[in-house]
Amino acid sequence: MQFRKSVLAAAIISTTALLTACEGDDGATGADGQDLTAGQVSLVQVGRFAVDDNEFDESAAEIVAYDPASARVFVVNAQQSSVDVLDLQDPANPTKQATLDATVQWADAGAINSVSVSGGLVAVAVEHDTKTSNGRVQIYNAADLQFRGEVEVGALPDMLTFTPDGTKILVANEGEPNGDYSIDPEGTVSIVDATDPDNPAVESVSFADFNVGGSRADELPEDVRVFGNFGRSELAVTAFTDTDPASVTVDDASAVVAGSWLTIASTEGDPLPYRVASVAGNTITLTTDFDGDTEVAAAGVAGLTVYLHDGQSSVAQDFEPEYVAVSPDGSEAWVTLQENNAVAVVDIAQASVKSIVALGTKNHGIPGNELDVSDKDDAVNITSWPVKGMYMPDSIKAIEINGEVYYLTANEGDAREYDAFVEEIRFEDAPLADVAPFNLGQWDFTDETGVGRLTTTLTADTDGDGELDQALAFGGRSFSILNSAGQMIADSGSQFEVITANLLGDDFNNDNDENSGDSRSDAKGPEPEAIEAARINGHTYAFIGLERTGGIMVYDISNPYSPEYVQYLNNRDFDYAIEDDIDDGSEPAHAAGDLGPESILYVSAADAPGDRPLLIVGNEVSGTTTIYEIR
Repeated sequence: MQFRKSVLAAAIISTTALLTACEGDDGATGADGQDLTAGQVSLVQVGRFAVDDNEFDESAAEIVAYDPASARVFVVNAQQSSVDVLDLQDPANPTKQATLDATVQWADAGAINSVSVSGGLVAVAVEHDTKTSNGRVQIYNAADLQFRGEVEVGALPDMLTFTPDGTKILVANEGEPNGDYSIDPEGTVSIVDATDPDNPAVESVSFADFNVGGSRADELPEDVRVFGNFGRSELAVTAFTDTDPASVTVDDASAVVAGSWLTIASTEGDPLPYRVASVAGNTITLTTDFDGDTEVAAAGVAGLTVYLHDGQSSVAQDFEPEYVAVSPDGSEAWVTLQENNAVAVVDIAQASVKSIVALGTKNHGIPGNELDVSDKDDAVNITSWPVKGMYMPDSIKAIEINGEVYYLTANEGDAREYDAFVEEIRFEDAPLADVAPFNLGQWDFTDETGVGRLTTTLTADTDGDGELDQALAFGGRSFSILNSAGQMIADSGSQFEVITANLLGDDFNNDNDENSGDSRSDAKGPEPEAIEAARINGHTYAFIGLERTGGIMVYDISNPYSPEYVQYLNNRDFDYAIEDDIDDGSEPAHAAGDLGPESILYVSAADAPGDRPLLIVGNEVSGTTTIYEIR
């Protein structure tokens, strides 16, 4: 891979806060060899827990929580549908003590998705074995691991957290649809009263009032994405021609017209979207041939199903609460609605929605917001492109700075992909409307070494004619800071890509399950996933985990309007042959270092077993729990 040096230099110059950190005039060097701003904290890895029988990329270490009284770390092991309990009395040598198994109390328990600890209690979010059915929150003692109580919550409880006083548990119930979109549960937020952990009580916060015709429908911001395919038409395939363009004959094509979009699901390949060129009787001619990833020929007629994009989930069905941050005073919760590119603000005492905040888009065409858009150019090419990034945050964190409350978001991005609905498509494969920037002639949206390779969304078709009217991209490739009024006051812009390009070189924008540089430039780049914040020695810091490239970014956010880069730490071995030696099972999942940081937890010096504050990171692809000292 080659650096396009002039372009990269321009990106660095436009990101003025990074001049010292990236070019090293006054910077120090951290223990990991990465650049470090002088006079700031640094992370140093001191311990790591991994077991050799963890399967690679099967989420053996996701969410982490800590109990200071017992010095135990609770780690969600989604691979085993359990929580691993680690002894952290010696942070350099964490050891496994026990396991919490949700199925002991509930026979229908499916995956465990989240864990949180407060006041000696451990709360666990457990989805139903049928993910569209209601899940549960289970409560245990942290000291003796005894079960205390459980309560039913919404469908697919994805994340939970205690309020600061430990009396309530806030749960984001994602409510994802099933694969064929015949069921789409409503997304909700549960407020669990845990004052009597043996008999927890629950209130549910609904979004139904924001549905069309609902009492608060007019309050829903116009640019909140609502696009689910519940109620879609399912068309049985009776024949197909694997030609260019391809065609499918179905049992009833009466609802299909030219310009419609279909998702074709195959038992042998990935579901993919296709546009209709024409319809004759029950034969549908597509605008293209079949993508090889669909593997139509291998599936045959019996292995294909066609779904028409003609359904419409309600607002409540379409909202999928992802992550919760509770304000420091415990009065309100901010809940990310990742796929909807929005945040819901919840009044905890009233168990009601105060407002929906639309996050809007990020202009990648201006200095400071550059990005690399292609995995086919064999180069680091961080430059301006005429696209708008949808922030679409995953995790969110509340922090008080100088008496004001702020919310930090990790702007990952996430596309919907189900058998009955796939929204993601590349610009080079999409029909584009005769509007700017597509018709300006300055950029070639068919060039796979440039912006043509970037993934976009079918929801950019704003007038329903089957052509994309906007140049949208998934995720912000950044972290943002919002004030308590919902205004975005800072964003890290292109800094994550600029920093990793400078420090990792050819390994920039790597995926988390293989070592192949530049492989994620076309799809969300470094993909910020986890975020944490802490007050240390008079400064406030943000810690951001990059899910794909890996590693932890550290920023000083003492001035929330002007965050300063401090350090990037990554213990990954980019030379390791992951595909050959780990993916085939011959080496343990952790052999190449930490892969796929999913959660980050700060432990203060007062609560830590030693005399230094700690950062605990759960890495889902490598199945490792890593302990850092903050020095």
